[in-house]
This record gives sequence, C-alpha cells and structure tokens, in this order.
Amino acid sequence: MKYKLAISVLLFSMSVYSQTESPKESINNCRLISDNTERLLCYDAIVAVIDKDNTQQDRKSNAMPVLVADLEEPRIFGSLGKLDFLDKEISAILLGVGTRLKFKTFEYNDSNSSVDFNFIALIKSQFDVDELDTRNNRGGALINTDFMFGGELVKSFDYGYLRFRYTHKSTHLGDEFLIDNPEYLKERLNLSYETVDLLAYRQMNQWGAYVGGSAIVRSEPGNLDKFQLQTGLQYKGSKRQWFTPLFGIDLKAWEATDWHVNSSIKAGIEYSGFLDRPLQFMFEYYGGKSPYGQFINEDLDYLGFSINHYWE
Repeated sequence: MKYKLAISVLLFSMSVYSQTESPKESINNCRLISDNTERLLCYDAIVAVIDKDNTQQDRKSNAMPVLVADLEEPRIFGSLGKLDFLDKEISAILLGVGTRLKFKTFEYNDSNSSVDFNFIALIKSQFDVDELDTRNNRGGALINTDFMFGGELVKSFDYGYLRFRYTHKSTHLGDEFLIDNPEYLKERLNLSYETVDLLAYRQMNQWGAYVGGSAIVRSEPGNLDKFQLQTGLQYKGSKRQWFTPLFGIDLKAWEATDWHVNSSIKAGIEYSGFLDRPLQFMFEYYGGKSPYGQFINEDLDYLGFSINHYWE
C-alpha cells in the first residue's frame, strides 16, 4: 500500500508540474505535502521533468550556424550593388527567398544523441536595373533565376557539426535578358544537376571554420565535371547593446571551371528586435567565376550591400 501511495504521489506531482506555468509554483505545491517521504518524491518528480526538458533542449542543438558568406545558404535577401559581368558593369539588384525546415529528429543511443533531417530550398534572381526608363515598361531586366532544393542530415558534436546534403539545382534565363542578348537563344544551356556533399563545421569560441566537398551524381548536359570543394571562415562577435558584428569568407572551386577559386566575402552586423529572427545588414563582395547557372565559365565581380533574413 505504501508503494502504491508513493507511485501515486510521483505521478500526481509530475502531472502538476506539467500543467503549471513555472517550477516555482510546482515546488510550492510540493511544500503543502505533510508526509516527508511523499514530499521528497514530489521534489524528485520535478527534478525528473526538468532533466527531461533539458534533454529535449539538448536534442535541438543540431542546428548548425548559418554559413554567413555562402551564396547557397537558404535565406530571404535583397542586395543592391555593381555587377561586372559579360564585359559590362551594370547596376544590379539580387533577390532571393529560401528556407530551412526541420522535418524530423532521429534519436539513437538511448535518446542521448540525435540527427536532424531538414528540407532546404532557395530561389535567387539577378536583375539589371540600369536605364529603367528605356526598357519599354519592362522594368529591371531579369538576367537569370536559379532554383535549389533538397534535404540534409545534420549531427552536432562537442566541437562542431557534420552535414550531409542532397540537392537539385537548375537555372533559367530571363525573358528580358534574351531580348537584350538574342545570341543566347542559340547559346542557351539547359543546366541542371544533383549533388551530394559532406561538410564539417568546427566551432572555436566566436570563430567558425568549415571544409567540405561535393560530387555531381546527375547532370544535364551529362559531361559536366563532377567534383567541387568548399572551405570558409566566419566570426560572430559579442552582442552589443543592439547589434552583433559579423564577418565571413567562403571559398569554392569546381572541376568544371578548372578549379578556379571563387571568393565570397561579407561583413556587417546582425540586428535583433525588429522581427522574431535577426536581420543581417552586410557589405558583400564576390569575385571569380559566375555562381549563376549556365554562366559558370564567365568571370564575374560583384560589390554591394544586402539585407538577409534567415527564415527557419
């Protein structure tokens, strides 16, 4: 009978804690129990529930820090700057919308470890906005739109993260670009491919470093060289009164462009308080081969200012 009573107290106290708004109220409820043993069981139940909550919180820590300078990081962004491309320097607006959604957490080793499965997607477009008033009401000329979507598995460790990703990428030229550059009606390349990649991220206090590689498993055209390499370094400073300083550099090289190193550099601040998730205000530079679709063999330089929101 005594054991049944103890079990009843345990279950009751756990249910009381789960329904209250704070641990303080649950502890006050336990204090009302006159029997010493039953009161201790009540306290033990609260500790057990708190430990369970902490374990669940730990299992959410698989979220790897965003790669600040990686142009393929899913996000919502707008950027205004100067684009040196196809032997012309133009004023350009870059726009994109993307997201990372966690679909499932896979647990193993008695639920002490887990792996997150995320869905990722990103659509990004480039617009030539020079001479808007001469485009016959066509507005800024859409140069190109790239689509990326896929899935990733992310595992956290004591000092960093490991990410395995599968993505589909395709590219589509804008109608306005084809009107202004009719030669691309013949030169157009219907570029699309799927890749698998593995990336390791190491956290070092306020610094983060990563290295990874990918391989194309299917492509159109089918003779596209397969292998790509990526590495980067980033810094997130201490939070000030209303902002946090940020810096990132991302380096990529692709066998299809003879391993030419492409550099993406961003520096700025992260501002919290206006939206539920922070906004990043960044000065950015890109130099190397074009990261946009079928222009992969064309030289491209971009210098601009962007606003980024990581919608997760």
